[in-house]
Amino acid sequence: MWNRNITILWLAQLISYMGDAIYQIALIWLIFDMTGSSIITGLVAMSAYLPAMFFGLLGGVFADKYDRLRIMHIANVSQSLTVIVIPITLYYGAADAMLIGFLAFVRTSFGTLFPPALNAFIPEVVEKKHLTQVNSLNATSMQLAYLLGPAFAGILLGIISLSTLFIFDAVSFLAASALLLFVVKKRKPRRPETHATLTQLKAGLKYIINHRSIGYLILLTILNNIFIMGPAIVGMPILVKTTLGGTASDFAFVEAGMACGMLLGSWLVYKFSYRFNNGFLLLIGMLWDGITYTFFYWVPSVPMAIVMIIIHGVGIPVITITRTAIIQRNVPNEYHGRLFSMVHLAVVGMTALSAALVGILASFIPITVVFLIFGIGAFLSGLIGLTSSGLRKLN
Repeated sequence: MWNRNITILWLAQLISYMGDAIYQIALIWLIFDMTGSSIITGLVAMSAYLPAMFFGLLGGVFADKYDRLRIMHIANVSQSLTVIVIPITLYYGAADAMLIGFLAFVRTSFGTLFPPALNAFIPEVVEKKHLTQVNSLNATSMQLAYLLGPAFAGILLGIISLSTLFIFDAVSFLAASALLLFVVKKRKPRRPETHATLTQLKAGLKYIINHRSIGYLILLTILNNIFIMGPAIVGMPILVKTTLGGTASDFAFVEAGMACGMLLGSWLVYKFSYRFNNGFLLLIGMLWDGITYTFFYWVPSVPMAIVMIIIHGVGIPVITITRTAIIQRNVPNEYHGRLFSMVHLAVVGMTALSAALVGILASFIPITVVFLIFGIGAFLSGLIGLTSSGLRKLN
């Protein structure tokens, strides 16, 4: 049953993440091509991640209060129905940046339900001693998808229109939800929380206040993602198109390079994580993420950008896998939904702010300088984390 469930979850995520990878390329490039404005592109990117700041914590409460597998189904189907509206409006010429930004907001609002439900569901079917390895394996579904999805999009863009890519995202969510129907749950299901939603939310916040290392982990995640996510989401397409003179296909292949690096990073965590504390590895990943971002200041061409993004991508799973394992191992399962929703809020919520900030800065200074500044900031956040012995020792 363990192998069956992990295999199904892995395949379902592979399919939906491939759709996500294609969607992100299509959304950002479409808006930048449609408006020619880095500010509007940044604002639309912000709208695609802003829901985590409004609904992220509620998603965690729901994951602790209701059936987690059912929540994953609801998230997938709702996102599919939302994203399919984008190509329809484009086909009839009714779309503009504001409408697409609104649809991106709605899609992500439903999407905030999925990560806390998934990460809280895994410990229900996996023994604690296997969590780091399973999280490493699980993470490869995203990395492989972000390798295959952009490569697939890069090839397809020579044949079909950019708007058609959104259809692939919609179909991917439905296919992933169909796979989840075959997951086998425990015969004795956990007891969901029965307290009022606000009471549960307060209890989750109280937990991170009383457990300082976990609370510090959440705060450091907020700080780090302010510097990391904006350049990745908004800065990279601007760099490829305006500085390097690349096309949408070039951007897709750069994104595929990111996935190559992430796959390598996941393999390294899988093979060698037992030698170090997860907290220490997480901080090393933050330092790596920051220092490799600064290298984009000197990137002269698209091929070199692909090489550099591969190197940068190695550090990303070192952060995400170890952070997930820390919470799964050190926090009681009844709090997992709320804690993972806080992580999701920290990551995706800061992505919204970081994307808008990068879009604004790119209209005043070269995007290469933005990468340099944000890379230094990310590196410093890792250094700050290293000062906490409690965080370094978390496993």
